[in-house]
Amino acid sequence: MFSNKKLAVAVSGAVLLMAGQYALADSTTDIVDALVSKGVLTEEEGKLISKGHETKKKTEVSIKEKDGAFTLESANGRNSIQMSGRIHFDYRDSTTNDLITNGIGTNDTDTKSISDTFEIRRARLAFKGKVAKDFDYLIQGNLIGGHGSNIVDEAYFGYSKYEQASLRFGKFKQPFGLEQLTSSNNIDFMERSFNDQLVPAKKMGAMLFGAPITGLTYAGSTYQKNDDVNDSHTDSLSYAGRLTANFSEIIGNKDSILHVGIAGRDESFSIVPSVSGNTSGTLSTGTPTRGTIFSFRSGARGLANAYRAQIVGGTPTSTTVGAIAAPSYGDASPTTASVQSRALGLEAIAAYGPLKLQGEYARTDFKAVDGSNSANEVNADVDTWYAEAMWNVTGEKFADAYKKGVNGAIKPKNDFNPDSDNWGALQLGIRVDGFNVTDASIKGSTNSRFQGTTQKSGGSTDSYNAVNAGSQGGAKSYTAGINWLVSPNARVMLNYTYTKYDYAFTPIDIAGGTRNAIDDEKIVGVRTQFMF
Repeated sequence: MFSNKKLAVAVSGAVLLMAGQYALADSTTDIVDALVSKGVLTEEEGKLISKGHETKKKTEVSIKEKDGAFTLESANGRNSIQMSGRIHFDYRDSTTNDLITNGIGTNDTDTKSISDTFEIRRARLAFKGKVAKDFDYLIQGNLIGGHGSNIVDEAYFGYSKYEQASLRFGKFKQPFGLEQLTSSNNIDFMERSFNDQLVPAKKMGAMLFGAPITGLTYAGSTYQKNDDVNDSHTDSLSYAGRLTANFSEIIGNKDSILHVGIAGRDESFSIVPSVSGNTSGTLSTGTPTRGTIFSFRSGARGLANAYRAQIVGGTPTSTTVGAIAAPSYGDASPTTASVQSRALGLEAIAAYGPLKLQGEYARTDFKAVDGSNSANEVNADVDTWYAEAMWNVTGEKFADAYKKGVNGAIKPKNDFNPDSDNWGALQLGIRVDGFNVTDASIKGSTNSRFQGTTQKSGGSTDSYNAVNAGSQGGAKSYTAGINWLVSPNARVMLNYTYTKYDYAFTPIDIAGGTRNAIDDEKIVGVRTQFMF
């Protein structure tokens, strides 16, 4: 009898100690009480087993799973780590690839952007989590493209104990641009709008942000415009801030979004003019260096560049037998050009159930001064905007994916499973977006220039020569999209984008022979996307 009792105690203890690994963990007390009440265990033995079980639970690491992502978390919940990643694989078909004829321009770098092509648009791997409960971190790397600091997509740590006020340090998205702050996994169309092409995006800096009350968010940051310290030159600190309110949250309506936001930024940075690798004509001692102040790629990741503003720089200092030689492509100016830029942005979302309207507007002004001659100056004001409408055909609510001033992931009501006649979620959307350059002026050297879809004298479509001071121009893109959300981890996107340019132009730096001017562009894009 004695040995049987000991055996029962041993077996019971072993079962209960292992229970921490399974769903029995929450019922340990009930099991021990039942064994004590039946006389299998004494009260002292029951307490001993329960104590051992609780001690074991405190040292175990738990594995949690949500939407295909796994998180390792310490037993006390104070430390965690999660691996995540994404792959976006695109195909793009462009009607603009017929503008090069008779072999002209086949060596020009801009022609790459108008090819029909497959592209791994994004491939990223990240680790994120928390340390000592109140500190969070993210390290995310780019697995394709770029070099140097571009390998690090984001890398930051912060103090997030208080929802009302948190701190972040490192490289992260700056608080400007609703589209940019929405993850590329969750954007409504394959490519963000013209409005997103001028936002600061991911930069190194420090930020204070929070949600002081339900429905209100704020963020303020200081950052460095150039990523790498070796490229920062004479950069001064730049600043950005954003304030949002969701009135639906404020009144407790969980079926809708009524979001408004305002953002601003003030940037000061330097650029290094150089002899462009796609500058037209023959290199000579008079070939200027130029630096790009801002530029636009056409809608749906089409032609680069559809528009750009450049300022002249100093003369390269290459020498041959004591004399200044003809420069080589890539030779840099011995001085930098300084750029000041300020922007004001407005944003809004109105959504009810499966329907959403969204838009943004920004006015950005630029002033660039040549470091080798302060009389050389370029100024321009740029308006960017978009307006879109989205419909979740399968009924998913947009409000369920909105959190703290940013749109998140729409989760299908039913994941794709043809055996159960479930087909995931379906979205339809339309968007119109545009940019417009006004009050553009060039002072000093005529080697500074505006290029692309810009107004020119005499009706000329030449885009590689210096353009008149006072130039203006822009474009509008119209996009229709269908998104199939297979599951929280996969989606397929189909977009058609038509871009209409304000002025016909020949693609930048394509010179000689037969050059065809364009005034519009059509692109069909398909994306297969996987994320975890």
